[in-house]
Amino acid sequence: MGHRKSRKDAILEAAADLVQEKGAVHLTLDAVSARANVSKGGLLYHFRTKEALLQAMVSRLEETFTRDRETQLATLKKSPARTLKAHIISMGTMRQKEAKSVAAALLAAGSHDPKLLDDSRRFYYEPINKEIEAAGISHAFVSVIVSAVKGMLLSEMLGTATYTHKERSAFIEEILRLIEEEEARSCK
Repeated sequence: MGHRKSRKDAILEAAADLVQEKGAVHLTLDAVSARANVSKGGLLYHFRTKEALLQAMVSRLEETFTRDRETQLATLKKSPARTLKAHIISMGTMRQKEAKSVAAALLAAGSHDPKLLDDSRRFYYEPINKEIEAAGISHAFVSVIVSAVKGMLLSEMLGTATYTHKERSAFIEEILRLIEEEEARSCK
């Protein structure tokens, strides 16, 4: 028996699809209810406001990313930059559909109310920042590394670049090599 999608998940997917196809400006509760094939009352049962829907899109993204990062952490040997490596691998192995969903959630939330992304900014950097302080790895280095991976993802999301699985893997491997070099240098 297959996993049945909840109504709430269907609404969140419909919202992400709508943003991907038509842009964040077209994300309205009416449009989402039509896309998800639920009544407006059904949508409001789960999400009382557009802000609640947007926050749920961002939270869903964070939950998925946290699960992926935790899975990666469990496979990596202990090292000062272990959380950073898990973070990069999780970002780099996101499937194209997931990446577009991420972009849709962040774009919609950020264009509606940039404050909706405040928790997300903290979410992405707090685990890494704690580790960096303990490991002695520079914040500038981490910013460059994370920005490189985000740039790859963003270019794919916007359709300005495409990467084969092999190219993407090589990109992430190179980033991980740079992290290991910096880790070795900073631990001397």
